[in-house]
Amino acid sequence: MAVPSPKSPSLLRNPLSVFGLFITITSTAFGLPMMFMDMLNRRTHPYLAALVYLVLPFVAMGGVGLALLGVLWERRRRRSHPELPVPPLPAVDLNRPAHQAAVLAVLFAVILTAALLSVTGYRAYHFTESVKFCGLLCHQVMKPEYTAYQHSPHARVACVQCHVGPGADWFVRSKLSGLYQVYSVVANKYSRPIPTPVRNLRPAQETCEQCHWPSKFFGAQQKTFHHYLADEQNSPWQIEMLLKIGGGDPAVGDPTGIHWHMNIKNEIEYIAADERREVIP
Repeated sequence: MAVPSPKSPSLLRNPLSVFGLFITITSTAFGLPMMFMDMLNRRTHPYLAALVYLVLPFVAMGGVGLALLGVLWERRRRRSHPELPVPPLPAVDLNRPAHQAAVLAVLFAVILTAALLSVTGYRAYHFTESVKFCGLLCHQVMKPEYTAYQHSPHARVACVQCHVGPGADWFVRSKLSGLYQVYSVVANKYSRPIPTPVRNLRPAQETCEQCHWPSKFFGAQQKTFHHYLADEQNSPWQIEMLLKIGGGDPAVGDPTGIHWHMNIKNEIEYIAADERREVIP
């Protein structure tokens, strides 16, 4: 690359570019040690991970953008003032050793930056898909839901497996929806408590039924419930119940029992007296 003469100082010598480079270098210097700290730690801290993989990369890229914007601004300023020297566009001559070294340095910087962005992007993707991101990052907002989740039958199922599911389309849709949720938290506009049912939840056929296979619901199951009376002997009292699970494969017969509604051709209509659908007159 052509080295500017002393009369033509670099276009980076302007306050905006200097400030942008300062932001990029500072955020990178802080982010790299914290990234290795998070990778070596067995337990991911949600706030540290959010800072390393979500905040600092955007801050660093914003600094690069400011530096480039400063270069354009400085070049335009010099062109509007003929007395100020405007350095020519870079010219590369690979026959010159200095230019060869400059090209190798630029390639090394590009490869290193691409590697860092790949690692941070990979870690950021998995972090945003984790249970800790959903339940602990916005701890005050999601504390009731996260507490109930930990003691629910789905405690070993990740939140995104049901609320997002597989596929790129719902992944993008969930992230776009999450932008408004972040704004609601920052602006303190979120509902208390979180309203139910979730109106924009992905259809059960694409999520729940991947594990709860409707074709394998069949027959009836006998359950025994053990209780004890409040008399002096605490007499045992057993209740036998025959649960008509029903279901089955529609190819061999119509589904029956409590899973009768899983058949798409069976329509159930009802009117709820409240938004939470708990009062059905």
